[in-house]
Order: sequence, then C-alpha cells, then structure tokens
Amino acid sequence: MNRTGTDRTLVDHAEADRTSMDHADTDHTHMNRPLVDRTLANGLRVLALRHGATPLVEARLHLPRPCPAPGDLAASTLLAARLSRYEDGRLSATADVHQMTVTACGFEAHALTAALAEAVTGVGAAPAPPAEEAAARGQLIAQLRMVRAHHDTTVRQELARHLFGEHPLAFQVREEDLRHRPERPFDPRGAVLVILGRDDPGHLADAAAKAFTGWRPPQRPVPALPPPPAFEGGRLAPLPRPGAPQSRLRLRAPAVTVEHPRYPALFLALNVLGGSLSSRLSRSLREDKGYVYGVTTFFDTHPGGALLAVEADTAAATTSAALDAVAAELRRMRTHPPAAGEIRAARAYALGSMATRLAPRAAFASALADMAARGRDPLGLLGFPGRLAAVPPGDVVAAARDFFAPGRFSGLVAADPAALTAPLSL
Repeated sequence: MNRTGTDRTLVDHAEADRTSMDHADTDHTHMNRPLVDRTLANGLRVLALRHGATPLVEARLHLPRPCPAPGDLAASTLLAARLSRYEDGRLSATADVHQMTVTACGFEAHALTAALAEAVTGVGAAPAPPAEEAAARGQLIAQLRMVRAHHDTTVRQELARHLFGEHPLAFQVREEDLRHRPERPFDPRGAVLVILGRDDPGHLADAAAKAFTGWRPPQRPVPALPPPPAFEGGRLAPLPRPGAPQSRLRLRAPAVTVEHPRYPALFLALNVLGGSLSSRLSRSLREDKGYVYGVTTFFDTHPGGALLAVEADTAAATTSAALDAVAAELRRMRTHPPAAGEIRAARAYALGSMATRLAPRAAFASALADMAARGRDPLGLLGFPGRLAAVPPGDVVAAARDFFAPGRFSGLVAADPAALTAPLSL
C-alpha cells in the first residue's frame, strides 16, 4: 500500500538516525524488538513494535486534549466514559487535564485500528444520543463516588491544590460539571498510536495508516494550558483529619525531566533513598524504627515538568517521629552520599524491576503511551537501560547533594491534629 507521511525505523535509540526514509520499512532491532516509527500526513505518529508471541494485539492511543477550565475536564472525562462503553468494552479510556488515552486489544490489527479510528473520529466529535450519554454519566458518577470514598483520593486532591493553587493541574471532576458538553473533535497533530503484536511491525503500521487516513485536523486550534506556577519549597502544611488512626505523609520537590542529562543519576539516587526494601528510607522507617509498613519514592511527572515524591503512611502516634526520620534521611543523602555498593544495588534493582515490569505486552504498550502522555518521546524508554548503565557513581553523589535538601520539599501531612506533637518542618 502507499504510505503517507514519514517512515522511520529504530536502529539504536541512543544514536538513532531519525531522518526521513523513502523506501519500505527496514526490519531493524533494538532489545530484539523490531520497530517502525511512522508519522502520517495528518500528524498522527504511529509506533508499531513486534513484541511477544501470543496473537493478541495491544494498542494505546494518546490524544492531546488540554482542559483549561473545570468544565472542559468534566466533558473530557465524560467522553472517556463514552469511549469505554464503545465496541462492547473492547475499548477503554482515561482522561486528565492534559490528554486522553484510549486502550484497545484484539486479535486482528485491521479490525482493532478500525474500531479505534471510528471511535475517536465519531464518538469524539458527534453529540451522544441522550440514552447513551445518560448511561455513561451514571457509570462515571458511580466510579467517582467509589474513588472518592478512599481517603487517599482526598489527600491527593488537597496536595495538588496546595502545590498548584488554581492551575488546571489541581482541577477535579465535579458531578455538577458533568452536563458541560463542549463538543471538540480530537486533533491528530501530536497524537501517538502505540501498537504491539507478534506480526511484522510494517503490517501493523499499515493497518493503522489505512484506518486513520480520513482523520483530519480540526480548523480551530487546540487551546494550550498555562504553565504551572513556580514550585515553592519549604511549604509543609497539615491536613486535619480528626480521629484518623493513620497519618499520610506526602512530600514533593522539583526534579528534572527524563530527557535531561542528569535524570538517570537522579533516578538512581532516588532509588537509593526509597526505591526498594533495602533503600535507606525503608531500612530506617520500616526495619529499624517500625514507624511504617511501607514507604515509597517516585517521579511525579506531568507534561513539561517533574517532581520528586516521597510518601509514607504511619500510625497517628508516630506521625511527628516518622516525619523527623524522613527529614533525617534526606539530610543524610547529602552528608553521607550514596556509596558505591548502594549505587550498584540501586542500578541492579532498577534494571531488573524494569525488565520484569515491562515484560507483558500490555504493560510495555502502556509504558510507551504513558511516555507520550507526559510529553516525552516514547522511544526514550527503549534507550533508558543503557543510560542507567552508563551513569558514573560521582554523578549519583552529585544528584543526591543537589536535589535532596529538605528545604526543597513541600507537601501535606494528613493527620489527626492531636497526633502532631511539634510544628511541621523538614
């Protein structure tokens, strides 16, 4: 078939030649996974990857859909609920203030991509029949009420408001906004389709190109979100939860994004601090002091930005002591920087857990789409193990020194006020 747009193939992402190719796809390999990277004439980027031996095809479609107003987020979330009811459940969709991601799986690439294309060009642009929209709204309201019944949901909502104020990153879907219905077609420009199967990647990409060839960009440009406010460190606030038997510590600090040269070193330093059961936070708070059952660190990312996250849950009686212990370990990352053995262990754990976590086809497809949803090149995921392996220990020490000062962190302590035996500080 005639191919529209630009075809690219991956040789080695660390040194990939990303120039236009005039001939048929060449079957190159990275990590034993041949891949085709094709941009269609309408702007849709298609990443087709051979992965696994089972006949099931996995697809993830990332659709940019900024929501500058609360009603926009409600409408986008309702549209995701409609898409999830499409094709008898073969599709599912999630939405936030930046984008929508549609998940699909099936046994035949042409049928699967055709269903995806019909959904986003039809369901995404046309008003829903009243009965269909009522059913989707009822399902969504039930889901929202169930999610909000969980205590951690309220804590995360308040954390977003504490960090970002009135910025759209702090928006939440309210039931009263679910009748807001601005119909806005999806834009293929900036959209990314990830499709994985055991078939030839060129065949998978051809199926996608055929299905989406009629998708045209809308005439009106997509509104952009304003940049988030500058992060202010040292803002630790209580979130009163009278009578709560358990307290939740939720801390954030500025980080660098995955494309930044210092990201791999910071990734390893964060693993030393709290990435596994042998990490410093786990040994101190869980094994030595018994304050927590679990403590975790991760990158809390969004398009254009990233934060370091430290989270732990503790009994009400040990709230202040647990917070003091977290602060002590943050200081130790600078006064007693990661040793060579800690760095080796963090690197081995990161590479091993990444390989295990991404082994299932569905997980790998979701990870690639998640990279696109966060404004990153999905192919960066393929080269990341090599970037981790190449980090000198000195760079990890420098990252620990530069990023883990307690004063860089802000966040919330959700607790019974009686459990806070001292003013909140790190």
